[in-house]
Amino acid sequence: MNMKSLLKTIHIVLIAVFILHGCNSEVFINDFAPSISEIRLSEKDSVSEIGFESSNWDVKSVFFIDEEGIYHGINGDIYGHDGNLAYKDSYLHTDGLELVKLEVSHQDIKLTIERKDVKHLVLSNSENMNYETKRIYLNIGNKYNSKHIPVDIEPSSRYNLDSIVYTESHLFKDSIIQKRYASHYINSLNKVTTHDIYPYSNFKADYSFVNEHKWETVLTEEQLKIFGEDIPIVPVPAISRSGWPVKSDITLPLTAAIHNLPVSDEMLKIKETVNVSPNKQRTCITKCWYKYYGIWFKIYASHPITGEKRILEGLLDIYYPQSYEIEYGEETELN
Repeated sequence: MNMKSLLKTIHIVLIAVFILHGCNSEVFINDFAPSISEIRLSEKDSVSEIGFESSNWDVKSVFFIDEEGIYHGINGDIYGHDGNLAYKDSYLHTDGLELVKLEVSHQDIKLTIERKDVKHLVLSNSENMNYETKRIYLNIGNKYNSKHIPVDIEPSSRYNLDSIVYTESHLFKDSIIQKRYASHYINSLNKVTTHDIYPYSNFKADYSFVNEHKWETVLTEEQLKIFGEDIPIVPVPAISRSGWPVKSDITLPLTAAIHNLPVSDEMLKIKETVNVSPNKQRTCITKCWYKYYGIWFKIYASHPITGEKRILEGLLDIYYPQSYEIEYGEETELN
């Protein structure tokens, strides 16, 4: 290559560098370069700050990766620099929002992510209701580059139950389900025998705090993890003689299980009889119809260390025996 060609090549390279530099000087001169590569938060170390070399960055998203390696975005609320809510239950980002605060909204975790100024991001108010450390990721970058910063949030201590409040608005449905119970009566004597049938003695009232309704979002078992293994005991309504929910002294553990309670003493005293001929046997089927009661409630809880408040909403399902019918089977010979 002669001198003239060499000078021409150098000239072209210098022009290219100049053009690229002019188009986006921040990308090549000021890499945003976060000051830390990973973060660990706990109740003792609840605040962490990330510094950046330059201002050309944004929080692009917040996500976690499940056991199968699938990425899941985490939503939350976004507040502007004036403290006003900008976006509710949105994918979390700071694109074009300058100084902004992100509030992670997830059933297991809480976290505040705040861009204090153009070169600092502060993480605080972390909470993890899982029993193991939860890892989420901050996707930080610009349109040319991005970095995933892992954030490990250690399990938090649990909440205390302050109160449970039932509303006065109820749902009702008559004869919504039917259960059956078979009773066998044997007469080995040479005379007719009479047997008592207490139709409600084999049926219970079913109470459940956690349930599935296609038409309504209700309390889930996951939400109850905020109380840990120290399960709260809460009062529940009883069903009165007139068939209405009323305040009572009955208490149940606040769990996802279905709790079975006896019906009223008045119902247990109801009696029918069946006769069985000598040396015969007979089977009777008691069919019991249940009435459904849906009672809305709110659970108020507070954290003993942080003072954080939570309100959980749910629907108490009660299935209560309402009526019965007895099918008297044909008598058969004893075997």
